[in-house]
Amino acid sequence: MKNYLTWVAAICIGLAGNAGAQTVKSEKGTVSFYSTAPLENIDATSQDLVSVLDASTGEIVFSVAMKSLAFKNKKMQEDFNENFMESEKYPKASYKGKINEKIDLSKDGNYKVTSTGTLTIHGVSKQRTDTTTLVVKNGKATLKGQFWVHVADYQIKIPTIVFYHIAENVKVTFETIYPAEGEQQGIGHKGK
Repeated sequence: MKNYLTWVAAICIGLAGNAGAQTVKSEKGTVSFYSTAPLENIDATSQDLVSVLDASTGEIVFSVAMKSLAFKNKKMQEDFNENFMESEKYPKASYKGKINEKIDLSKDGNYKVTSTGTLTIHGVSKQRTDTTTLVVKNGKATLKGQFWVHVADYQIKIPTIVFYHIAENVKVTFETIYPAEGEQQGIGHKGK
């Protein structure tokens, strides 16, 4: 956990260090994943998605601790962390990329944006481009979307004996709210 917090702090400092940056941070985003399975569908949610967005450059990062994902079935959660994701060895999933369109957090609106970057899960990093929705209202920004992860791409091995029979593709959904400028603490903004 200490390494996870150090990593998040380093990201925040790195983005905030940009001169004139309009950098916002969210510490309580939501991420969930869903997979259909013959006996019981597999879904888990975390309320601990951390994100930093530099609106002046479009740079964006996300990070979530794997053990923060909560399952309804405790045995499933145990198998997920110990056998599939090896959460002790690979404690977090992360994304570092850039929003391709110019964004302005001072203008209210509902925007479709694309982001190109690297998603790292289970120690494997893959480049990807995804489309998300950015909603700006009263200086507060909400970024939300969903994308698919091909389990084999991240070298996640699911033994065939496991009754869950996780689908080859897992749907990931996320939402994060970046507070308005006056609500930020310790992150760089224009004129500060």
